[in-house]
This record gives sequence, structure tokens and C-alpha cells, in this order.
Amino acid sequence: MENQEQKPQRGGKREGSGRKKTTSKTYGFNAPESVVEILENVPNKTDFIIQAILEKNEREKGQK
Repeated sequence: MENQEQKPQRGGKREGSGRKKTTSKTYGFNAPESVVEILENVPNKTDFIIQAILEKNEREKGQK
């Protein structure tokens, strides 16, 4: 028995396990009541906010 290698007693790293990598970043912000009223009526808040930011960015690029 002395020459046998001991196997680990617990799991270990497994291929495909763990949280998947993502290219996105999470942001949090405090919304004023006027914005809360709008966001509460939007079914997909993330898509709505992303689209609003991209549209504003395009408008600002056009003004420069």
C-alpha cells in the first residue's frame, strides 16, 4: 500500500465547469423618478437602455 499514489478525495478542475466568459460588463445607476416611470413600462430594460445609449452616441457623432 505504501507505493500506491493517493487520489484526491474531492473534485477538482473539470473542463467546461465554472462561470462562462462574457464580453459584457454590468453597470448600476440611480434613476430619477421620471426615468423609473419609463423603465417600469419597458419589457426589456437592458435592450432599451443599450439602444438609447447607442442612438444618443450616434446623434452626438453627427453634431461634431
